[in-house]
Amino acid sequence: MGVGILVEDLNAWYGSTHTLQDINLHIPANHATALIGPSGCGKSTFVRCLNRMHETNPIARATGVVKMGEVDIYRDASPVEIRRRVGMVFQRPNPFPTMSIYDNVVTASSSTASATAASSTRPSSAH
Repeated sequence: MGVGILVEDLNAWYGSTHTLQDINLHIPANHATALIGPSGCGKSTFVRCLNRMHETNPIARATGVVKMGEVDIYRDASPVEIRRRVGMVFQRPNPFPTMSIYDNVVTASSSTASATAASSTRPSSAH
């Protein structure tokens, strides 16, 4: 079962450039949502704020509230926990630059297989 996403007064900066201003949005649980707009309008920055990748840039910062269900992702959850739940799909491929295409695919396949194997070995909570 999915959870909704609530965004309140989200602002993001890269250095002194204010890239997102006072974003408020509610995405209901179990709904697909697309962000559509011209290049440079903040779509990727917004998603990077949702999965806490924005903070990996040393000159970037964000303020506001982002909740997934009842969890405030900036106060009550680790970045790794959030990144496991919120992914990004890119328009262009983003392979690791130091790896061959083959190695990029194998690495992704290995990660997916490991995650699938790990989740299938967990005891079920349903009885």
